[in-house]
Amino acid sequence: MINVNLLPKNLRRVQEPGYWKVLAVLFPLVAFGIIFALQFTANQTVRNLEHDVQQLEDRLALLQPALREQQQLQQRQTQLRELIRVYDDVQQNRIDWSSAITGMLENLPALNASGQRQIDFQTLNLNSVVPPINDPARYEGRTVIAEMSISGDVVNTEVLADFIRALEDSPRYGVAFQRADRQDEQNIFSYSLVVGMHQEEQDEAR
Repeated sequence: MINVNLLPKNLRRVQEPGYWKVLAVLFPLVAFGIIFALQFTANQTVRNLEHDVQQLEDRLALLQPALREQQQLQQRQTQLRELIRVYDDVQQNRIDWSSAITGMLENLPALNASGQRQIDFQTLNLNSVVPPINDPARYEGRTVIAEMSISGDVVNTEVLADFIRALEDSPRYGVAFQRADRQDEQNIFSYSLVVGMHQEEQDEAR
């Protein structure tokens, strides 16, 4: 029997290939499978990371007592080092001020013809130098552990120069001259200078 379709082409039933139906079913399944695999992989990665974090937290908790003890030991070590440093500074820079002042006074110029001092002290400040300084521009580059700041009056600059020269000639002292000003109302000069005590001489005096 022969079937003849007399309908126009636009009204005829189109017979589609069967593989389109297969693709229509497989594509959602494949897409779902890929999404599921990615989600499973991501979840597994998260679980692994959480497990690692938990292990690290457990190890850290076990190490906390040891870490606290180590911090305490480090703090005690730092404190002991500071105490040792202070002790060494005190021992190395202990100044015999009485001897230092007496030695300086021994270098004062002699009394004048009338038996009066030609130079006097109005201020005397004593300072330990910690750590000791060694400045090529001061005290001829020698190491200084103490300084005596002196100011007062002197009858003339020659007497002051003799005093400074005597101190500089002494192996125990050095001088940093500051100023000498003539006073207007009186025929005298006001002066100020710093006398440095050398470390070598202090060590020999102990």
